[in-house]
Amino acid sequence: MKKITYSFPIVIIISLVIQSLGLVRSLVLAKDFGANSELDAFYLANVLTISIFTVIGSAVTTIVIPELNSKAEFNLKKRYIEKYLTFIRLLSLIASLILIIFIILGRDLIAPRFSEQVKFLFIILAAILLISQQFKIQASFSVSLLQNEGHYITPRFLDIIPVGIPAVYLVLANPVNIKVLTILTAVAYILETILFNYIQRRINLDFVFHLRFGLDDSVKRMLLSTVPILLSSTVFQVQVLLSNYFAGFFGHGYITLLSNTNQIMGIFQSLFIMNLINMIYPKLVKDIKKNFIEGITQVSKYVSLTNLIVILLIWGYIAVGFDLVKLLFVRGAFNIDNARIVYQYGLVLGIVLPFDVMRDYSYRIYYANGNTKKPMNNSIITVVVNIIFLIFLANIVGPISIVLAPALGTLFSTFLIIFRSYRDGIRVDIKRIFYNYILTNLLGGSMYLVIRIVHYVSNNLMLEILVNATIGIIFVVLIIFIILFITKLMGKNLIKDIFN
Repeated sequence: MKKITYSFPIVIIISLVIQSLGLVRSLVLAKDFGANSELDAFYLANVLTISIFTVIGSAVTTIVIPELNSKAEFNLKKRYIEKYLTFIRLLSLIASLILIIFIILGRDLIAPRFSEQVKFLFIILAAILLISQQFKIQASFSVSLLQNEGHYITPRFLDIIPVGIPAVYLVLANPVNIKVLTILTAVAYILETILFNYIQRRINLDFVFHLRFGLDDSVKRMLLSTVPILLSSTVFQVQVLLSNYFAGFFGHGYITLLSNTNQIMGIFQSLFIMNLINMIYPKLVKDIKKNFIEGITQVSKYVSLTNLIVILLIWGYIAVGFDLVKLLFVRGAFNIDNARIVYQYGLVLGIVLPFDVMRDYSYRIYYANGNTKKPMNNSIITVVVNIIFLIFLANIVGPISIVLAPALGTLFSTFLIIFRSYRDGIRVDIKRIFYNYILTNLLGGSMYLVIRIVHYVSNNLMLEILVNATIGIIFVVLIIFIILFITKLMGKNLIKDIFN
């Protein structure tokens, strides 16, 4: 855990850099192209290629890490992992060929409002990106290897390349050529994979995996485990589309309000929750593979540590979130009333984030055991329940149902997977998690009160947010320091007692 503790702040900083570079790309493209059909073609090509392969890459990482920690002899598991990756690469290539044929033949259906010239551009951009995404499989495997060996910073640092090179081009180029941007994006993904391979060789030659053909029982087992993860990701995307679909029924602007809310909550989820869970996942797998009972007892610590960060962030959002929403979105036709709605929607989704954490760790316990079907079943049932909640609540509470339904769905999903876990003999210490949840909320609530009482006001909204956030951080650090100091004088370690 020490490596994770030391690496996490650096990973967060790198993630902020990546998000900033992504924002630079969006701002420059919006400035140069506006609501342009060429830009629509570029974004649509991204959605149909990079988004899909990101899901596949995530599934590969989830499956490979438990296999790297299996008790099988190294050369044996190396051979069947190589066969699995070779099979995934072949499937990826076949799927890409099918997709490009579908895009060519179905371009009038996919992009009916594009001119023939823009449709041709869309096909070219999609083909270029599809070629580059064939390297995504290898890069995802490299991430698995490096994280499994405790190298958390290197994979995240290399993730700068696919966003950094295009961002540099956009800043320097005048004018911007969308084809050149796409080619540079593709080259960046290829370069990232080459650097991954070089680093693997430097760390350990055993990390260098090669093409190996075959479809034995181990490979079939891994492939069958991959399918439910892909289906779960697909189901999640369906859930997002349904929420947007229902938002459209409440009038103009609600889809935008929901999108802005998800964008803010997505920062919390991708920047903090998923970064930390992905870093802890290899450690969790090793714990469970070594000793199942002892490994499960560690999960309550992992959940509590993750929620310590998440809950404090949510209380921080309650304190300064409205100012943050105003800073990000209030301009032009987007007014204060719209910002207040986004802030309130964010509160609803934020409150259930700690339960998201519990559910994600529960899923990863199953993944560590090679069981991907139960998380998939849980996801499918959750989507059905969300639809029921949306239909039922839409007529009772109105527009807020588009966030209230998913929030209730998260609670249902979490309780359902915990119930299934206990029935399967996976008994995480729920009492300990709940106890730490209450303590962390007391700390977060106290931080909120301090921020509201001291509250710094300025004409510069960004300065106001930074100062008030700093006040909250200083308060939390001081309280933790005082607790550590007092318990040390008493000859105890209260923090260790709480999270162990």
